[in-house]
Amino acid sequence: MRWMTMGVLALVVAGCASGQVTTASPNQDAIDRQFGPPPAGMAAVYFYNPAASGSAVNVMAGAMVVGQLAPKSWMRIALSPGWHAMRCITTDSANPSSITLAAGDIRYVDVEMPAGAQACTIRETGVGAGRAGVLAGSRITPPG
Repeated sequence: MRWMTMGVLALVVAGCASGQVTTASPNQDAIDRQFGPPPAGMAAVYFYNPAASGSAVNVMAGAMVVGQLAPKSWMRIALSPGWHAMRCITTDSANPSSITLAAGDIRYVDVEMPAGAQACTIRETGVGAGRAGVLAGSRITPPG
């Protein structure tokens, strides 16, 4: 199992190593900046990278590749209620975290690799810091 996990992580890093992210359309960006409720029975999670510079960071929720966050970028995904493992991954580091969600939740997760840092970080933040991070960045389009 460990080798399989390491293989998946290697593929994620290799597949996203270019550092290029695709920004969302201005319309989708504007819609999600309204912080509206998630779909019925789901929770919304905003992943954001507030760093002004540094490397792009790959983000996973469970086995799902959420996407890659460049500095000053963010994305919103819907997740089912319950416990979810999360990871930030760069070419040199990977760090885990977790989050427990209830239906209707809107939560914020800071993911970054500041310039000069030794490892990426991933942690849940409060509404104020989360919304500020989203409003200061550009929405990216998750893969798929």
